[in-house]
Amino acid sequence: MKKNAWIASAVALACGMTLMSHPAVAQGPSVYGGGGVGYFRLNDDDFLDQNDRFKDNRTGWRLQAGAQLNPVLSLEGGHVDFGDLNDGSFRLSADGQFIAGLVHIPLSAGFAPYGKVGQLWGDTEARGPAPLGTVADADGNDFFYGLGIRFGEGPGLQARLEYDRMALDDADVDMASLILQYRF
Repeated sequence: MKKNAWIASAVALACGMTLMSHPAVAQGPSVYGGGGVGYFRLNDDDFLDQNDRFKDNRTGWRLQAGAQLNPVLSLEGGHVDFGDLNDGSFRLSADGQFIAGLVHIPLSAGFAPYGKVGQLWGDTEARGPAPLGTVADADGNDFFYGLGIRFGEGPGLQARLEYDRMALDDADVDMASLILQYRF
């Protein structure tokens, strides 16, 4: 996983460097904030159940704020909550804070694919039935990466479709998200 993340980071950085001569890079910095909802899977589990429906306990949410330094580079931080997974009397909950750098490729006005790399500081808690109580409570941090597409330009409302690969306490988490943000 780490090798693929470094390769993705290098490709995103190379693409961003080639765009530094793009005329839109001359725009000044701005800030943005927003949030979104996502659907996730653990350890390459299928997104669908045996009846070809989305598993109902795999939704999460996120809040984030960032600075768009120019049309190519931005930095952001935020909070992601993976919700609770229930399996009988056992419950797993996870959340964390993150910071990330994004490299956008502004292909046209209002459409920019991007790659992102960052660090996630997560907290995972597993609880069992009443006599067991908390079975495990782990804090950790790990590198993550993702790809996405941003729709919208300049000040105003923007939408992002994003797919991130994160790690939480020895589990790989893939999360597809729809994010709405307002850029000032």
